[in-house]
Amino acid sequence: MNRHPSLQLKDAVSQLKSAEEELNELNHQLSTFEALVDAHLGSLLDQLSELNAETALLDGQLRHIREQRLFGSSRMQYLDGAPLPPRPTSLSDQSPLGLSNRGAIHAKAEDLQSPEHKIPDIKVLYRKLARRYHPDLARGEADRAVSNEQMAEINQAYSAGDLKRLMKLAGMGLPYGVDLPPTSLEHSQQYDKHLTELEKAERKLKAVRQQIARMSSLPIVKLSLEVKLAQHQGRNLLREMAADLQYKVGRKLAERDYLQAQIKTSLE
Repeated sequence: MNRHPSLQLKDAVSQLKSAEEELNELNHQLSTFEALVDAHLGSLLDQLSELNAETALLDGQLRHIREQRLFGSSRMQYLDGAPLPPRPTSLSDQSPLGLSNRGAIHAKAEDLQSPEHKIPDIKVLYRKLARRYHPDLARGEADRAVSNEQMAEINQAYSAGDLKRLMKLAGMGLPYGVDLPPTSLEHSQQYDKHLTELEKAERKLKAVRQQIARMSSLPIVKLSLEVKLAQHQGRNLLREMAADLQYKVGRKLAERDYLQAQIKTSLE
């Protein structure tokens, strides 16, 4: 026997309220943990990203010098006009903004917590995602592969100015009823007029539950659980990760110095 539409609507609204509260709490916990990670590891992650970019540039310069010596300057001028083969992507190679301005990551946290009514600044959201999917925060090869894949998609969306896609990657979704690009809000609102209140509530409930599922599967959420588990075991996982990052920074510094020395020797 079918329930009365008013009872169905009441039930859907109740479920929606509970789901939104769960999503808001998940967003709050994630934002709090990301701030903790940023405080403990942020400067090291930024330094490592900058060194990755610097060593990649130096490596390219050294290869160019050696190829010029091998093929000659006239041959190299010809090759310079040919399309270059793609290089392996990394976080530092992909990031069009870089991560030096770490204060901007949490500058508009309130805009990133609400599942509706607020649309975040695309640059702020990009920086937040770049930190969230930093490969050096991954605790395993599977999560690292996910982070690299997601960063490629994040950078593609950012380069295209696709805020909707960035919000989906953040597990947020656009405000309810905004299914088209932001420039077509009127068309989306017009479409909403053809839905019943029950259909609107059910559609919104589905979207919020999808956001919860996406947020729960984020690598950084898994990291937060590992941090809590380590605390129960008497370990400070973030401190251990900081020591590991410091070691990686040291190795990158040595690699940078070696490349600089090689370039200097090659030019003498």
